Amino acid sequence: MREEDKPFNVTTGCWRQIWLFTASFMSPAFFAHSTLPSLWSGQPFQDDPPQSVIEFSHEDNLLIFAYPVQPAYLMLSSLVRKTTLQTSFRCFSRQFGRRHASHSGRSTTTTLSLRRSFRAGLTGGVLAFVAAGVFGINHIRADSQAHAYDDQDKLDGMSKDSIGALLRTYTVYSMCSIPGLIDVAPKMLDVLTSIPVAREITQAFVRITFFDQFVGGDTALQVVPLLRDLRSKNKGALFAYSIEVDEREATSTTTKKATDVEPPYKRIVNEMIRCIDVAADFEDSIVGDAPTGRRTWVAVKMTALLPDAKSLINLSSYILAARKPLPEEVLFPGCPRPTDLDVLYDGRLPSSNLLTHDDIVSLRELHSDLRRICVRAKECGVKIILDAEYSWYQPAIDALQYSLMREFNNYEDGSAHVQPLIYGTFQGYLRRTPSYLAQSFEDARKHNYVLGVKLVRGAYHPHEVAAHQARMKGAQSMSISPEPLPPVWTSKEETDKCYNECAKELVAKIKEDIEESATMSNVVNFRKGPSKGKGPRIGVLFGTHNWTSTKLILKELVRSRLASIEGDIEEGVITVPDEVTERLTLGQLFGMNDALSDYIVQRTRSNAPMVIKYVPYGALSEVMPYLSRRAIENKSVLGNGTAQEERRRAGRQIWARLTGTFGSL
Repeated sequence: MREEDKPFNVTTGCWRQIWLFTASFMSPAFFAHSTLPSLWSGQPFQDDPPQSVIEFSHEDNLLIFAYPVQPAYLMLSSLVRKTTLQTSFRCFSRQFGRRHASHSGRSTTTTLSLRRSFRAGLTGGVLAFVAAGVFGINHIRADSQAHAYDDQDKLDGMSKDSIGALLRTYTVYSMCSIPGLIDVAPKMLDVLTSIPVAREITQAFVRITFFDQFVGGDTALQVVPLLRDLRSKNKGALFAYSIEVDEREATSTTTKKATDVEPPYKRIVNEMIRCIDVAADFEDSIVGDAPTGRRTWVAVKMTALLPDAKSLINLSSYILAARKPLPEEVLFPGCPRPTDLDVLYDGRLPSSNLLTHDDIVSLRELHSDLRRICVRAKECGVKIILDAEYSWYQPAIDALQYSLMREFNNYEDGSAHVQPLIYGTFQGYLRRTPSYLAQSFEDARKHNYVLGVKLVRGAYHPHEVAAHQARMKGAQSMSISPEPLPPVWTSKEETDKCYNECAKELVAKIKEDIEESATMSNVVNFRKGPSKGKGPRIGVLFGTHNWTSTKLILKELVRSRLASIEGDIEEGVITVPDEVTERLTLGQLFGMNDALSDYIVQRTRSNAPMVIKYVPYGALSEVMPYLSRRAIENKSVLGNGTAQEERRRAGRQIWARLTGTFGSL
């Protein structure tokens, strides 16, 4: 035997064992199952389809496995296994071809190929095992719960996702439907990723499920194909570099090495600058250098941009203590004032012990980095969306976003840059939001800047309530609210009412702005040229996964005569003019509630997308905390049957692909 043939034989032998391990999950009973013809004939399953038992012999050391399953599981898990096997084999074949194309470094490349092939095959086995648990437990049948949209079959028919993507969606939302699993997910990931062998298996599983479902890619450039795919479906994107800082690493300056290496929060700032450049290049390829119609924006999370997020809490505490009462006071976290950031620049430490010298240095640097991000965004024509966080951060975040809006959301320089450039987030579950929004309208008009509003319900309700209760009992708590009531509404109904009322008010302000702009555009000063009132004075991003709120917003557009409609007010097609789309957009998280996003696309006609998807990105190792923590924070989104409905929708589409017809299962 020639020496150069040995790597092939070794790898092939190992691959055969891996293939046998993966194939051990395939049952001969599947191919001989009595209901197999019905799987391919297009006939729906009965309410109680017969169960099967998968049995294997001891021949070839194959695994014996017995489990009661549904016929749909047999079909779908087989597809999953075949897909993973084909992908793993193609990966191995490419590696083998490359390794044997060169005669140098044979030992190293053979080992690398062997390890990668093993991981690929093992991943297929892991996915098949998970599919057994998920698909075997859950029926792929629509239950009796009514859908939010009556013509659900039409929406299902709009999806062009591959069968692999649909299977992934079904798997992910089946897991999200398991009570308690989301709560223990961070702990499970911490434990599994700390074990050498389990770490690679866990990361492989997370990548082909939750990562691919909710994350756009490892780098900003890798997300560009997704951006093109979204735009082809008349959807924009809200870019977000979703790395979370390990504060122990970020604040470590005990060694020379730590001071020589760029701090993690600085790397995040620089990555956001690159993200803006990628977003701008993509939009330039779509709309050229036009300041309108640009639908790739960038989200900024302030707590990731400084060494220790506690500095924001300390600034919030100082702001609350230093503010003087207003005639019409806004409930906690209050309303920002022009003097909130003076403490960072007056050159002396405050008399109180709420802020340290290190806090002031970090916060001043944060403000400088935020300005650098906004300057680049202004140059590139990319909107910046400032995320809201827990209430104990909000006074500081509000002060910073207020300063940035007053600086960048104006037409004073006479340039035709995108406006509003900066959006702040208003949370509907905070009791302050109606009065805070009203004061923000007044302040923007008084100081001549454009108000950018992202209206959301809020993702931290259980944490806010628990923290406030602990504070009231005198226990250790993150809450800094001085008020007896919690900062959030106590019921979902109150939050829904607040959100919807704010949404109607915002649509009314958009109508008012358009009417004023139309009037001002006809006023010409022959000395100074056109009036400065011509551009938008308000911009709104409605972040919602709620069908009722979405339909309300669309109805308000028609009722206010901001859009025209053909057909019934409930389901007719709405034509939205450019002057409205430059002021109003709706958004949902990437990988979630695509039915609602598709519904908006189907019901509206506009030159620029009316829908944007929040698309996080980052390396798998960096976004693992994001995936686990965001899952907990977004339980309110996944709750109320949302996860189950996402799973059912994926199931209907899978069935439709296999049968060629649409309808209930």
